[in-house]
Amino acid sequence: MANLLILGASRGLGAAMVEGLPRKGDQVFGLSRSEPAWLRRKSSIKRDWIEADLTELGAVQNARAMIGKTPIDALIHVAGIWDEAAFEAMHDDEIAEILDVDLRAFLAFTRGLAPNLRRAGHAKIIAIGSTTGVENSGDMTAVTYAAAKFGLRGACQALRQHFRKDGIAVTCLSPGSIASDVPLGDGATSALKKHRGKRMPVADIVAMTRCILDLSPAACVKEITMPALKDQDV
Repeated sequence: MANLLILGASRGLGAAMVEGLPRKGDQVFGLSRSEPAWLRRKSSIKRDWIEADLTELGAVQNARAMIGKTPIDALIHVAGIWDEAAFEAMHDDEIAEILDVDLRAFLAFTRGLAPNLRRAGHAKIIAIGSTTGVENSGDMTAVTYAAAKFGLRGACQALRQHFRKDGIAVTCLSPGSIASDVPLGDGATSALKKHRGKRMPVADIVAMTRCILDLSPAACVKEITMPALKDQDV
């Protein structure tokens, strides 16, 4: 039995994680601002929704109020938003929102739920980054998003050292193009067909995350860069 907390769980990859990661006997907490569709589906897996806005400083308190002292075996940060405008056309509030959701919330939750992670014994922290946050030769114009994802990688490196004595492994998984608009339940074939094989089905990222979770306490996967085969920016 394991207790999983997934940040950014309402749709896309986050919803796929909530639906595809847990096994029988596990409990998953999915945190998001809007109510997720998976909450209304019947399942043998115990799934609880935590309503919280990651741009707000009180989001961690909302989670702690619901989770209490429950040990957290895996904290998975999936939440991420993209630049909607060219960099010089963006408002300061838009930049702050991206940095809040993509980076600050990750730091806030790892700090705020550190006691729960330690209580689990050999917990795992997984941050979903992006190939945008690695050195690349592509034409990248999403400046704030790239900055946040680079920061996420740096945070994982520092947190790995911080939690080493606690036996908590920290991983940054940086995928490339994902067919996040095709739900997990529609199947990988549907995602491949819709995007002509250019984007990875969400099932691929779920499977890689599951692999990390299944490793023994002796293992630590520092970083995985996982572009789509046809991505040319990495």
